[in-house]
Amino acid sequence: MDKIYSKENVMKKILVILLSIISTAVLSAPIELPDNLTQKQVEDISAEFAMNLSHTAVAAPETKGLWGIEVGIVGGQTSSPELSNLIDQAGSNGNDFKKIYHGGLIGRAHIPFDIFAEATVLPEREISDVNFKNASFGLGWNAGAYFNLPLDVAIGANFSSSEIKFNQSVDVAGLPVDSDINFQAKTKVIYFGLSKEFLFITPYVKVGAASFDSDVKVDVNGGTIFASNKQSATADGSGGYYVIGANLQLLLLRIGIEASKSVDIGRVTGKLSLAF
Repeated sequence: MDKIYSKENVMKKILVILLSIISTAVLSAPIELPDNLTQKQVEDISAEFAMNLSHTAVAAPETKGLWGIEVGIVGGQTSSPELSNLIDQAGSNGNDFKKIYHGGLIGRAHIPFDIFAEATVLPEREISDVNFKNASFGLGWNAGAYFNLPLDVAIGANFSSSEIKFNQSVDVAGLPVDSDINFQAKTKVIYFGLSKEFLFITPYVKVGAASFDSDVKVDVNGGTIFASNKQSATADGSGGYYVIGANLQLLLLRIGIEASKSVDIGRVTGKLSLAF
Protein backbone atom coordinates (compact mmCIF):
# COMPACT_ATOMS: atom_id res chain seq x y z
CA MET A 1 0.00 0.00 0.00
CA ASP A 2 1.58 3.28 -1.02
CA LYS A 3 1.79 6.29 1.29
CA ILE A 4 -0.69 8.46 -0.58
CA TYR A 5 -3.43 5.83 -0.51
CA SER A 6 -2.76 5.10 3.16
CA LYS A 7 -3.00 8.75 4.13
CA GLU A 8 -6.32 9.22 2.36
CA ASN A 9 -7.74 6.00 3.80
CA VAL A 10 -6.78 6.90 7.36
CA MET A 11 -8.37 10.34 6.98
CA LYS A 12 -11.61 8.78 5.75
CA LYS A 13 -11.70 6.22 8.55
CA ILE A 14 -11.07 8.91 11.16
CA LEU A 15 -14.00 10.93 9.78
CA VAL A 16 -16.40 7.99 10.13
CA ILE A 17 -15.12 7.17 13.62
CA LEU A 18 -15.74 10.80 14.59
CA LEU A 19 -19.36 10.59 13.47
CA SER A 20 -19.71 7.32 15.35
CA ILE A 21 -18.57 9.04 18.52
CA ILE A 22 -21.26 11.67 18.03
CA SER A 23 -23.86 8.94 17.54
CA THR A 24 -23.08 6.93 20.66
CA ALA A 25 -21.32 9.48 22.94
CA VAL A 26 -18.74 6.75 23.74
CA LEU A 27 -17.08 4.14 21.56
CA SER A 28 -16.80 0.93 23.56
CA ALA A 29 -14.82 -0.85 20.82
CA PRO A 30 -13.06 -0.02 17.55
CA ILE A 31 -15.31 0.14 14.50
CA GLU A 32 -14.34 -1.83 11.40
CA LEU A 33 -14.88 0.14 8.21
CA PRO A 34 -14.64 -0.64 4.50
CA ASP A 35 -11.29 0.10 2.87
CA ASN A 36 -12.74 1.59 -0.31
CA LEU A 37 -14.49 4.74 0.89
CA THR A 38 -15.08 7.18 -1.95
CA GLN A 39 -14.82 10.96 -1.86
CA LYS A 40 -18.60 11.09 -2.36
CA GLN A 41 -19.10 9.01 0.80
CA VAL A 42 -16.76 11.30 2.72
CA GLU A 43 -18.73 14.34 1.54
CA ASP A 44 -22.04 12.69 2.47
CA ILE A 45 -21.02 11.89 6.03
CA SER A 46 -19.43 15.33 6.38
CA ALA A 47 -22.78 16.80 5.40
CA GLU A 48 -24.55 14.63 8.01
CA PHE A 49 -22.24 15.95 10.72
CA ALA A 50 -22.22 19.59 9.62
CA MET A 51 -25.96 19.97 9.02
CA ASN A 52 -26.76 18.17 12.27
CA LEU A 53 -25.03 21.05 14.06
CA SER A 54 -26.30 23.86 11.84
CA HIS A 55 -28.27 26.71 13.37
CA THR A 56 -31.83 26.46 14.60
CA ALA A 57 -33.75 28.25 17.33
CA VAL A 58 -36.95 26.35 16.40
CA ALA A 59 -38.49 29.80 15.98
CA ALA A 60 -41.04 31.37 13.68
CA PRO A 61 -39.73 34.46 11.85
CA GLU A 62 -42.08 36.63 13.91
CA THR A 63 -41.53 39.89 15.82
CA LYS A 64 -44.54 40.26 18.08
CA GLY A 65 -44.49 43.61 19.85
CA LEU A 66 -41.82 46.29 19.83
CA TRP A 67 -39.32 44.25 21.86
CA GLY A 68 -39.04 40.58 22.76
CA ILE A 69 -36.64 38.14 24.38
CA GLU A 70 -36.65 34.35 24.41
CA VAL A 71 -34.28 31.95 26.23
CA GLY A 72 -34.36 28.16 26.40
CA ILE A 73 -32.98 24.87 25.16
CA VAL A 74 -33.20 22.93 21.91
CA GLY A 75 -32.40 19.32 21.10
CA GLY A 76 -33.07 16.72 18.46
CA GLN A 77 -31.75 14.18 16.03
CA THR A 78 -30.56 13.99 12.43
CA SER A 79 -30.79 11.09 10.02
CA SER A 80 -27.37 9.63 9.16
CA PRO A 81 -28.03 6.89 6.60
CA GLU A 82 -24.56 7.16 5.02
CA LEU A 83 -22.84 6.50 8.34
CA SER A 84 -25.18 3.58 9.05
CA ASN A 85 -24.60 2.10 5.59
CA LEU A 86 -20.82 2.27 5.97
CA ILE A 87 -20.99 0.36 9.24
CA ASP A 88 -23.24 -2.24 7.56
CA GLN A 89 -20.83 -2.58 4.63
CA ALA A 90 -18.06 -3.49 7.03
CA GLY A 91 -20.14 -6.38 8.40
CA SER A 92 -21.23 -4.66 11.62
CA ASN A 93 -24.71 -3.57 12.70
CA GLY A 94 -25.36 -0.03 11.51
CA ASN A 95 -28.73 0.31 13.27
CA ASP A 96 -27.13 2.13 16.22
CA PHE A 97 -25.78 4.79 13.86
CA LYS A 98 -28.91 5.79 11.95
CA LYS A 99 -29.26 8.97 14.03
CA ILE A 100 -26.86 11.58 15.35
CA TYR A 101 -27.86 14.12 17.96
CA HIS A 102 -27.64 17.82 18.70
CA GLY A 103 -28.63 20.27 21.41
CA GLY A 104 -27.78 23.55 23.05
CA LEU A 105 -28.87 26.74 24.75
CA ILE A 106 -30.73 29.35 22.70
CA GLY A 107 -31.36 33.05 22.90
CA ARG A 108 -33.56 35.12 20.61
CA ALA A 109 -34.47 38.81 20.58
CA HIS A 110 -36.33 41.22 18.33
CA ILE A 111 -35.94 44.96 18.35
CA PRO A 112 -37.55 48.00 16.67
CA PHE A 113 -37.85 47.94 12.88
CA ASP A 114 -38.77 44.24 13.22
CA ILE A 115 -35.21 42.97 13.21
CA PHE A 116 -34.57 39.69 15.02
CA ALA A 117 -31.38 37.95 16.12
CA GLU A 118 -30.84 34.40 17.34
CA ALA A 119 -27.91 32.56 18.93
CA THR A 120 -27.29 29.01 20.08
CA VAL A 121 -24.35 27.63 21.99
CA LEU A 122 -23.10 24.36 23.37
CA PRO A 123 -20.15 25.39 25.58
CA GLU A 124 -16.98 23.37 25.22
CA ARG A 125 -17.26 20.14 27.16
CA GLU A 126 -15.43 16.84 27.45
CA ILE A 127 -17.17 13.47 27.19
CA SER A 128 -14.94 10.41 27.50
CA ASP A 129 -11.85 12.33 26.32
CA VAL A 130 -13.77 13.90 23.43
CA ASN A 131 -13.82 17.73 23.46
CA PHE A 132 -16.81 19.23 21.72
CA LYS A 133 -18.20 22.74 21.17
CA ASN A 134 -20.77 24.37 18.89
CA ALA A 135 -22.07 27.91 18.37
CA SER A 136 -24.37 29.53 15.82
CA PHE A 137 -25.92 32.89 15.03
CA GLY A 138 -28.85 34.09 12.94
CA LEU A 139 -30.16 37.47 11.84
CA GLY A 140 -33.36 38.42 9.99
CA TRP A 141 -35.93 41.08 9.14
CA ASN A 142 -39.71 40.64 9.32
CA ALA A 143 -40.98 42.75 6.43
CA GLY A 144 -44.53 41.51 7.02
CA ALA A 145 -44.71 43.13 10.45
CA TYR A 146 -42.83 46.22 9.32
CA PHE A 147 -45.35 46.92 6.55
CA ASN A 148 -48.35 45.74 8.62
CA LEU A 149 -49.11 42.75 6.39
CA PRO A 150 -51.54 40.07 7.64
CA LEU A 151 -48.71 37.54 8.13
CA ASP A 152 -45.01 37.50 8.90
CA VAL A 153 -42.87 37.65 5.76
CA ALA A 154 -39.17 37.51 6.57
CA ILE A 155 -35.73 37.11 5.09
CA GLY A 156 -32.83 35.84 7.14
CA ALA A 157 -29.43 34.17 7.30
CA ASN A 158 -27.63 32.04 9.84
CA PHE A 159 -24.19 30.59 10.40
CA SER A 160 -22.72 27.87 12.61
CA SER A 161 -19.27 26.70 13.70
CA SER A 162 -18.51 23.36 15.37
CA GLU A 163 -15.37 21.63 16.57
CA ILE A 164 -14.54 18.18 17.91
CA LYS A 165 -11.13 17.15 19.24
CA PHE A 166 -10.10 13.67 20.38
CA ASN A 167 -7.37 11.04 20.27
CA GLN A 168 -7.92 7.84 18.30
CA SER A 169 -5.78 4.86 17.39
CA VAL A 170 -6.64 3.61 13.89
CA ASP A 171 -5.34 0.32 12.51
CA VAL A 172 -4.39 0.48 8.84
CA ALA A 173 -2.64 -2.41 7.08
CA GLY A 174 -1.70 -3.84 10.47
CA LEU A 175 -0.05 -0.65 11.66
CA PRO A 176 -1.43 1.33 14.63
CA VAL A 177 -1.82 5.04 13.96
CA ASP A 178 -2.25 6.98 17.23
CA SER A 179 -3.46 10.46 16.28
CA ASP A 180 -4.86 13.67 17.68
CA ILE A 181 -7.87 14.58 15.55
CA ASN A 182 -9.42 18.02 15.15
CA PHE A 183 -12.64 18.22 13.12
CA GLN A 184 -14.23 21.56 12.27
CA ALA A 185 -17.42 22.29 10.34
CA LYS A 186 -19.12 25.53 9.29
CA THR A 187 -22.55 26.06 7.75
CA LYS A 188 -24.31 28.99 6.06
CA VAL A 189 -28.03 29.38 5.32
CA ILE A 190 -30.09 32.10 3.64
CA TYR A 191 -33.88 31.79 3.65
CA PHE A 192 -37.31 33.28 3.06
CA GLY A 193 -39.84 32.63 5.84
CA LEU A 194 -43.57 32.90 6.49
CA SER A 195 -45.52 32.57 9.74
CA LYS A 196 -48.95 33.40 11.16
CA GLU A 197 -50.25 33.31 14.73
CA PHE A 198 -53.51 31.44 15.36
CA LEU A 199 -54.57 31.84 19.01
CA PHE A 200 -51.77 30.07 20.91
CA ILE A 201 -50.08 28.41 17.93
CA THR A 202 -47.72 29.93 15.37
CA PRO A 203 -46.92 27.64 12.41
CA TYR A 204 -44.10 28.63 10.06
CA VAL A 205 -42.19 27.61 6.95
CA LYS A 206 -38.77 28.59 5.63
CA VAL A 207 -37.24 27.97 2.21
CA GLY A 208 -33.72 28.81 1.09
CA ALA A 209 -30.22 27.55 0.36
CA ALA A 210 -27.65 25.93 2.65
CA SER A 211 -23.94 25.12 2.36
CA PHE A 212 -21.24 23.56 4.52
CA ASP A 213 -17.46 23.31 4.73
CA SER A 214 -15.64 20.78 6.89
CA ASP A 215 -11.99 20.20 7.67
CA VAL A 216 -10.35 17.34 9.54
CA LYS A 217 -6.75 17.67 10.71
CA VAL A 218 -4.67 14.79 12.05
CA ASP A 219 -1.52 15.15 14.10
CA VAL A 220 0.13 11.72 14.10
CA ASN A 221 1.78 10.59 17.33
CA GLY A 222 2.84 7.16 16.10
CA GLY A 223 3.02 4.97 13.00
CA THR A 224 5.17 5.25 9.89
CA ILE A 225 2.75 5.28 6.96
CA PHE A 226 2.39 9.08 6.82
CA ALA A 227 4.78 11.12 4.74
CA SER A 228 4.65 13.82 7.45
CA ASN A 229 3.28 14.12 10.99
CA LYS A 230 0.33 16.35 10.08
CA GLN A 231 -2.35 15.77 7.47
CA SER A 232 -5.67 17.40 6.58
CA ALA A 233 -8.68 16.78 4.37
CA THR A 234 -11.68 18.90 3.45
CA ALA A 235 -15.22 18.43 2.17
CA ASP A 236 -17.95 20.86 1.17
CA GLY A 237 -21.40 20.88 -0.34
CA SER A 238 -24.57 22.87 -0.88
CA GLY A 239 -28.26 22.35 -1.51
CA GLY A 240 -31.76 23.38 -0.60
CA TYR A 241 -33.05 24.38 2.82
CA TYR A 242 -36.64 23.53 3.79
CA VAL A 243 -38.24 23.95 7.22
CA ILE A 244 -41.69 23.45 8.66
CA GLY A 245 -42.46 24.00 12.32
CA ALA A 246 -44.78 25.39 14.96
CA ASN A 247 -44.56 27.12 18.34
CA LEU A 248 -47.13 26.77 21.13
CA GLN A 249 -47.32 29.72 23.54
CA LEU A 250 -48.74 29.18 27.06
CA LEU A 251 -48.23 32.40 29.04
CA LEU A 252 -44.43 32.70 29.22
CA LEU A 253 -43.79 29.07 28.26
CA ARG A 254 -43.07 28.29 24.64
CA ILE A 255 -42.86 24.79 23.15
CA GLY A 256 -41.63 24.25 19.61
CA ILE A 257 -41.17 21.47 17.11
CA GLU A 258 -39.42 21.71 13.74
CA ALA A 259 -38.62 19.38 10.85
CA SER A 260 -36.03 20.41 8.29
CA LYS A 261 -34.12 19.17 5.28
CA SER A 262 -30.82 20.85 4.48
CA VAL A 263 -28.46 19.65 1.74
CA ASP A 264 -30.67 16.50 1.62
CA ILE A 265 -30.07 15.85 5.35
CA GLY A 266 -33.25 15.41 7.43
CA ARG A 267 -33.44 16.70 11.00
CA VAL A 268 -36.07 17.05 13.75
CA THR A 269 -35.60 19.48 16.66
CA GLY A 270 -37.67 20.38 19.70
CA LYS A 271 -37.59 23.45 21.94
CA LEU A 272 -38.58 24.45 25.47
CA SER A 273 -38.20 28.13 26.29
CA LEU A 274 -39.46 31.20 28.11
CA ALA A 275 -40.53 34.17 25.97
CA PHE A 276 -40.94 37.70 27.37
